[in-house]
Amino acid sequence: MRAQPFTMEHWGLSLPDVDATPETAYGPLDEHEQRLLAEAHRAVDNARTARWMLGFSLEVVRRRRLYRGDGTRTWEQYLALEHDGLSTSEADRLQKTWRLAQIVQKELGRPLPDSHLRKLQPYAERTSDQEAARAYAELYWAHQAGGVRLVANQVQQRVKKAVAAAKGVSDPAERSQAVSAAWMTAPEAVMPTQRVEAKREQGAAPRRTSDPVDAALELLEAARQAVENATEDKAARKARSGEDAQRQQDAIRRIGRILSKVKVDADADAGAVDEDGIVDAELVEG
Repeated sequence: MRAQPFTMEHWGLSLPDVDATPETAYGPLDEHEQRLLAEAHRAVDNARTARWMLGFSLEVVRRRRLYRGDGTRTWEQYLALEHDGLSTSEADRLQKTWRLAQIVQKELGRPLPDSHLRKLQPYAERTSDQEAARAYAELYWAHQAGGVRLVANQVQQRVKKAVAAAKGVSDPAERSQAVSAAWMTAPEAVMPTQRVEAKREQGAAPRRTSDPVDAALELLEAARQAVENATEDKAARKARSGEDAQRQQDAIRRIGRILSKVKVDADADAGAVDEDGIVDAELVEG
């Protein structure tokens, strides 16, 4: 008989008898509410931790040949019977990535999403799990400091640029150095809007908040973030046809081409346009 999984008794959450309303729940969270929210977040972190722990357990079962049962069962049969038909390719991926996920969790104090782990893996393969975890933690905290949510697409783009620097380098040590160096010299992790705010805090001349172009750029930044978040929706991705995906990609590129033709003019005495105010290039490039 299988050991029982964790149950609700291990958890400090319970449903309220009556739902909170705007009249009964307002203002900052009190100490009790903060504890409840922390427990809710703990559930998410536990689910992500369990993901890499699954990879660890699969490796233990495979390497010790525990899957054999009565002595005749194969690895594929074990996955089909005990893991609801888990494919061998997915089982291999889980075994390959659990160490990186564990090290990142130690670096951050929290597990990373599986989508981020997938994008980060090529970096680890060309350097090491430790170096990839350090680089990811650096990127994560830079976004946190800038008040920006780090999404898988941003991890992927940065990894792509770093990995491209090692193309054609056969020596493992030299390849690792090239990838790490490219990562360190990549553009700032935070978004243009955060760079503008940082300049303001450092004493740069504030921009006119009444400028309609600034207002439009804020809307574009919000739209860009919404599109990025939408592309991370796994359920929508599974339901989306290839034709729909191409149509959406074409629309994003069309918007980018239109935006690239926009010209911002200013009177001669109004000063130059702040280049950091230009909409994020990710939207333009698609």
